[in-house]
Amino acid sequence: MKMKKFLIGLILIGLIFFYESEIFAHGVGYRQSNFRAIPLEFFYSTGEKMSYREAKVFSPKDSKFAAQTGRTDEEGRFAFIPDCVGEWRVIVRDEEGHQCEAKINVDNLSANELEFDNNNLPQGFEIFIRALLGVSLIFNLALIIKIRKRNQNAH
Repeated sequence: MKMKKFLIGLILIGLIFFYESEIFAHGVGYRQSNFRAIPLEFFYSTGEKMSYREAKVFSPKDSKFAAQTGRTDEEGRFAFIPDCVGEWRVIVRDEEGHQCEAKINVDNLSANELEFDNNNLPQGFEIFIRALLGVSLIFNLALIIKIRKRNQNAH
């Protein structure tokens, strides 16, 4: 009877390991994409770069709420990746009231329709490996218990 309870406990522990990502937390990762970004450089009329200035990107789908926000880099550069065709607006402004609005007409998204260049394992493969390791752990622990019991009964 104790063996059955122990095996049920091991199975439950195995299930927790198998579904660990759903139970506890999710992981993170990154990959390099083939999406075509629209790079822009912002500067003042004096030629000085608009470094570290607030930037907002407005999609043709919604001109009221920014689709992306951020800051230019030290060189006054900012980039965004459009997800639809049409006229995109990028507004960069500083604390003194200077503002530059770029209007970018996006008429072709073919480069953005490419899939990610992903060198990772096929989707679902990680779950298969985890399941296999969990089952292996359960069977190995059960085997160890069985061998110990046999050795105790032999003495």
